[in-house]
Amino acid sequence: MKSAQDSQGGILFSVQYLRAIAAWMVVFFHLTASLARATGIPAVFTLGAIGVDVFFVLSGFLMAMIVDRSHETGLTFLLRRFIRIAPLYYVMTVAVFAIAVVAPWLLNSVRADMAHLLMSFFFLPHSDGTGGNQPILSLGWTLNYEMFFYLLVTIFAGLFRERTLVSLVVFLAALVFAGTMTDNPGTAIRFYTDPIVLEFGFGIILYRIVFRERQASASEGIWWIALTAAVMLMAAHHDITQDKWRFLSWGIPATLLVAGGIHSFTRRVGWMKRLGDWSYSTYLVHIYLIQFMVKLMLPHAPGWASNPFFAALVLFPMVAAASWLIHTRFELPVMAWANGRMRRWTSASVANA
Repeated sequence: MKSAQDSQGGILFSVQYLRAIAAWMVVFFHLTASLARATGIPAVFTLGAIGVDVFFVLSGFLMAMIVDRSHETGLTFLLRRFIRIAPLYYVMTVAVFAIAVVAPWLLNSVRADMAHLLMSFFFLPHSDGTGGNQPILSLGWTLNYEMFFYLLVTIFAGLFRERTLVSLVVFLAALVFAGTMTDNPGTAIRFYTDPIVLEFGFGIILYRIVFRERQASASEGIWWIALTAAVMLMAAHHDITQDKWRFLSWGIPATLLVAGGIHSFTRRVGWMKRLGDWSYSTYLVHIYLIQFMVKLMLPHAPGWASNPFFAALVLFPMVAAASWLIHTRFELPVMAWANGRMRRWTSASVANA
């Protein structure tokens, strides 16, 4: 039987591998979707959008593990999540806002006004002028959900202590139910009561029931079966993107994929670990590299660039290189500086208490 330390180390490796898989599924999904819009050819990988669902389930799982094992709660917990998410998001939001003002033709559609910029900075849903509620950085809609979930974890950990995880799952379910009972909800209510928030709850349940309560008795074969079932279910529902049943059609396969992957992908694989480390940069930057390819390269090489597989051969190294550069030259230094400042601030607060 593996020791708790070995088990946790294996889980952390597998989480990074799953992050890498999820991020690159989203990359290929957006590549084929963008080429489809530009050329009229059918998109060949709508399944890739499930990477977002995998991220949400992973977040629920990881936050449950942090609450259960590290007991890090309150302001420190929230600040660490903010430090991880906000710096790169803010820099890219400002950059995209500037492009929208100076050269809007480079972007598909970005509402460039100060109200939308401020709402984006505060991770709050806001009408984008096209009938949606995307922030200036289009993929930031998922971060709005992430920050909302982190805030809920902070609040519930302070209020319910030992019952944090159970209470949080119940609240998410009640939130979605309330949304179904609301007539003509506004932008914020419609956003926060979307059933997709239940995927955070799936991650919590996965940790609580399977990994905390039954880890010692689980056999590896069961998790490979779960992984296979996840792939089969994803294939069966590959044409579902934004749908009220997405939380089941893709949320359940995503949960099975996380369950199988966390238990099975435990050996250290250097390149997968690095792709996982870079996954946040990959997620935020790839859509703009795709736009660069579609708007600036496709007109000059319509034959090969319109083929999603040839385009991927060019795009993927570009995205990987940009992800490595951003992660090592921006994310890591900024996080090290910000976490150092936070530790000094919390130490001073304790000393003065």
